[in-house]
This record gives sequence, C-alpha cells and structure tokens, in this order.
Amino acid sequence: MAKNQEYAQQLGSAWALHRKGQNDDAIREFNGLLQLSANNMDALYGLGLSQRSSGKIEAAQESFQKCLSAVSAAILEHPREDRYQMLNRMVKQRLDEVKAK
Repeated sequence: MAKNQEYAQQLGSAWALHRKGQNDDAIREFNGLLQLSANNMDALYGLGLSQRSSGKIEAAQESFQKCLSAVSAAILEHPREDRYQMLNRMVKQRLDEVKAK
C-alpha cells in the first residue's frame, strides 16, 4: 500500500475514534499522524476537536492556531481552493468557541 493511502487510512481511523467519542485514543492517533506530517490540516483540526471534547481547552486552542497557520499558508498558495476557504472559516469558529470557555 502506498504511504499516502496508508496515511489517509490512519487519518480516517483517527476521525472515526473522535466520532465515537474515544477522544483520548483519537488524540494519540492524530499526534502520531502529526509526527509524520506536522502541518497536516486535517490532523490538526481533528486533534483540536478531540482535545476540546476531552476538556483540554488550552491544547485545543494551540492545535486550532497551528491549523489556522497551515490553512493560511495553503490559501496563499491556492487562493481559489474552496476547501481552504471553508476550513479557514471553520477553524476560526472553533478558535472563537475555545477562547470563550
């Protein structure tokens, strides 16, 4: 299996853990993925959501901030990519939520 495919499967597994409410396991999975690709926006966003759900608000804020930086860089490279524009809005909303707590 190609590395990109394997990474995508691991990312999907981490997201599934988060959706099931197994956030501590999801956090471990997302952190493992980020060791392979430190600026992966999907892993950073999932990590932030899992941390927030686990009550780790400061860690979630840090993860969302890193995600926002990665998204901002992607927007500069690909200004017309709707995915990045949408993710930018979503991350800013999550940051506002965790700052309000």
